[in-house]
Amino acid sequence: MMYIILLVVLLILSSLFSSMETAYTSLTPGQINALAEKGKRPGRLVRKLTEQPHILLTTLLIGNNLANLGASALTTAMTMKLFGEPYIAATTGVLTLLVLIFCEVSPKQIALTANETLCLRSAQTILILSWLLRPVIWIITAISRTLTYLAVGRTKRVLSREVLLHHVKAAGHEGVVKSYEEEMIRNVFRISGIPVKAIMTHRTELFTVTNETPVRKALEYLLKSRHSRMPVIKSGTEHVCGVISLVDIAAALEENADSPVEQYAASPCLVPGSMKVHELFLKFRNEPIHLAIILDEYGGLNGIVTREDIMEEIFGNLYDERDNLFPEEICADGNGGWIAQGTADFYTISDKLGVNLEHDSNIHTLGGYLLEKLGHIPEPGTAIDLPEGCYVILNTHKKRILTVRFVPKEDKSKF
Repeated sequence: MMYIILLVVLLILSSLFSSMETAYTSLTPGQINALAEKGKRPGRLVRKLTEQPHILLTTLLIGNNLANLGASALTTAMTMKLFGEPYIAATTGVLTLLVLIFCEVSPKQIALTANETLCLRSAQTILILSWLLRPVIWIITAISRTLTYLAVGRTKRVLSREVLLHHVKAAGHEGVVKSYEEEMIRNVFRISGIPVKAIMTHRTELFTVTNETPVRKALEYLLKSRHSRMPVIKSGTEHVCGVISLVDIAAALEENADSPVEQYAASPCLVPGSMKVHELFLKFRNEPIHLAIILDEYGGLNGIVTREDIMEEIFGNLYDERDNLFPEEICADGNGGWIAQGTADFYTISDKLGVNLEHDSNIHTLGGYLLEKLGHIPEPGTAIDLPEGCYVILNTHKKRILTVRFVPKEDKSKF
């Protein structure tokens, strides 16, 4: 009877060590930080243990193997005493099955579901065991590190941005993060790699006034543009000397409606097109600026970026009562293809279609990509066959591609 009780105890210990091993190794960095930041001692102990994974895992593996070996030796002794040597193989097989079900598979499945609870409850015990077994752990760890270095060299695990985004995507699949939240998180990280010229409103689409324009006339231009601000250009050049707003013009009308607009314009915020979007966002946040002037390589006006432009890079299109609703940048046409706007950027194309386009670093939109491949301005109906699939130009305006139809390569038969 004593043998059976001892065997059950060893099997329970084996299952505990096995479950704790899975519980600790399945903890994510976010879970570890959350447990530690709750302010309770067990959570801080969990973080302390996970900061030394070689000691933690060695402690658990020593305990698990000692329990399994003890159970095996005890079963052999019981078999010899009760049934004789011929039955050792049979009892060993039964023990192996019991260990597999009750000490390995089931405990590990439970640990995956309740890893935080198991870690919190076991942290103190594992810490004590790690100190008691420290001499043995040092020897085993030294040998293990030597073998690891000989096999794969010196490596260090790092949490990269790509890995973090994969975690966010996995959370989206599990329903922990909603699809729009996943998209916003992805966009927050992406703006650090996007230059402001990729999101600017180009100078060909801007309403501007010269510095000599009377205030009264500037008001007419501003009302016609349906915007609240516009750049002021130095007469005869493309150099921006200020930014005028409706508030500035309203104040100027009370003084002298025929005075030049330059007198009331605010100093412009001038930034190069290579500045990253997140850098401009910080500038907007720290300074009372609503509109930035994007300069070309010659110091002339290239375009503008507003606070709203940056917000839209994170949250998606934002409309007010003056805006027209635009179609989605990429949407299925119901016939195996996709209708894409020429302004669609490469991140949107990658997210929607799973296609990574090889492009020049100075090109940021699908329209620019197709113009680069063609080398000329296409006519509507022009078909372009590229490695990723077929494009048909649907609409153009002046020197721009407005909309295209795209059929991925595997679906070319539906073209």
